[in-house]
Amino acid sequence: MEMARVGLAKAGDRRTNVYRSLDLIREDVECQVAEQVLLKPNFLSNKNQLASTHPDAIRGAIDFLLSTPTPPKEIIIAEGGNEDFSGETFANFGYPTLQDEYSVPIRLVDINEETEWEETTIYMAGGVETIVRMPKIVLDCPCTISVAIAKTHDVCVVTLAQKNMIMGTLHKDDRIKMHGYPSHDERILPSEAQVLNVNLIRLAQYLKPDIGIVDGTEGLQGNGPGGTDVVELAAAASSVDVFAVDAVMAKAMGFEPMELGHLHYADTLEYGICDLDRIEVLGTPIAEIEQAFKPHETTEQQLQWREASVEKFLP
Repeated sequence: MEMARVGLAKAGDRRTNVYRSLDLIREDVECQVAEQVLLKPNFLSNKNQLASTHPDAIRGAIDFLLSTPTPPKEIIIAEGGNEDFSGETFANFGYPTLQDEYSVPIRLVDINEETEWEETTIYMAGGVETIVRMPKIVLDCPCTISVAIAKTHDVCVVTLAQKNMIMGTLHKDDRIKMHGYPSHDERILPSEAQVLNVNLIRLAQYLKPDIGIVDGTEGLQGNGPGGTDVVELAAAASSVDVFAVDAVMAKAMGFEPMELGHLHYADTLEYGICDLDRIEVLGTPIAEIEQAFKPHETTEQQLQWREASVEKFLP
């Protein structure tokens, strides 16, 4: 029976947690490292650090990459954030200082400014096919790493490493389409959850990171993915199976992975392993850090994601 391995580290500060979570699965990760590596943070907010990837989580990942036998020759940090002007979020959270701290070249890329895109199809509520655009800079990179945060969500119950890779890299004008509706004002649960979970799996064919990291040093609970309701899990998790790391962190947050739409689909379609019985957790046991995150107030509707008329659009 195929197994996945997840490094789960409660080692101290954020930087150390991320580094240690990768070190626990060093043999798996070293095989993925290429000459060019793209790190994808989550910039949900241009001002709320809790809702956005902390630069110390990125430092932990870079520290590890540079400790490998063949470290990357270039690191790209790329995100299409919610900001008032290009580069604002990088500046607000101190990302430019990373370029002076390391000898390896580090390039900060605003995906919203990219000009080369590839198209694929997703589905709107009601089954209408539509097009979304994916950035070539991400698709062409030989090693991609999603560096996400442990957060609750208003459609998928949780938002972790796989969703981070997709939703922050798509063309900004296309992201709302993933929810099945042309505008935020038109979104309706549970149909929105039914469509988004399917579309996330459709896009995972192309935008599945080679390595997934979820920083749970400080998580966000309640009516996420924004807000300031913090939970201190004091741990980080990593895996070369992004769905496995998401499953482990979802469980650490008090949710059953196989009850969550995109994780259930990923496991069923063999995109990744989300069944905890098939995941070897190295380092800190889940039970040692597990806390029941307060769910979003619409979670009951979000969990009504299963719908046959939508599942026919799965890959």
